[in-house]
Amino acid sequence: MIKPMITCRDATRLTLQAEDRSLPLAERLALRLHHRMCSNCRRFARQVELMRQASARWRQYSSGD
Repeated sequence: MIKPMITCRDATRLTLQAEDRSLPLAERLALRLHHRMCSNCRRFARQVELMRQASARWRQYSSGD
């Protein structure tokens, strides 16, 4: 079980893991709570999402669809 207040390092790890797997409820809640209080980790999560979207667009573009 993950503790309710996580560190920035934990938040970064969970943000990246969320790209590959569905996080359990406790981890999702801990990450959300951390993002509420930490603007740097919130920004990092937005950047990861932007990179995911850009990568999806590039795959779509390069496949010729």
